Amino acid sequence: MFSPHVTGPADERGFTLIELMVTVALAAILGMLAAPAIGDFIVKSRMTNAANEFSGSLLRARNEAVSRNSCVSLCMSSNADGSSPSCSSSGANWQVGWIAFMNTSCDASLTAPPSSSDVLFARVSGGSEAYITSLRGGRAMMFNPRGAQGAANADRFDVGYQSADSAYTRKYGVNICLDALGRSRSIPAGTACSDF
Repeated sequence: MFSPHVTGPADERGFTLIELMVTVALAAILGMLAAPAIGDFIVKSRMTNAANEFSGSLLRARNEAVSRNSCVSLCMSSNADGSSPSCSSSGANWQVGWIAFMNTSCDASLTAPPSSSDVLFARVSGGSEAYITSLRGGRAMMFNPRGAQGAANADRFDVGYQSADSAYTRKYGVNICLDALGRSRSIPAGTACSDF
């Protein structure tokens, strides 16, 4: 029986070398155009994560103080790996990690949890690209049973990328304002808490 469909060399051919080279060249051009946007996205994502995690920790420490009707301290950790938690006495970047612990004596000068069972949560080092620094150089804060921390402890935390004057910090940086009542809010980088 005769089939009307004839197969031959023209039906079995694939892509030519020229077609493959044009496709690869177009893919390379599109990749080069997308690379800067992907880099910006990664940096913005790291800075946003650092700011959100720190803001969440401030809120959690404040809520723990209110719900437990006791003082809670939050401080920069001196141990990047989270072992034997204690507060740091030097440094400015909160990205080294932080700890929150029960402070039943409401002693603002306490530099370590009274016992390991008093630790509420700890965050280990978050890397060195993004930074979180206190405007007044504070490395510790204490929330009282009403969730406040006092007017003297109001602070602004700057979240940036590698340095305060980097293009990424100017573009994606944020400031976290912490008021005397223990409330926090995020504002654009380079602005004062009182102006926003």
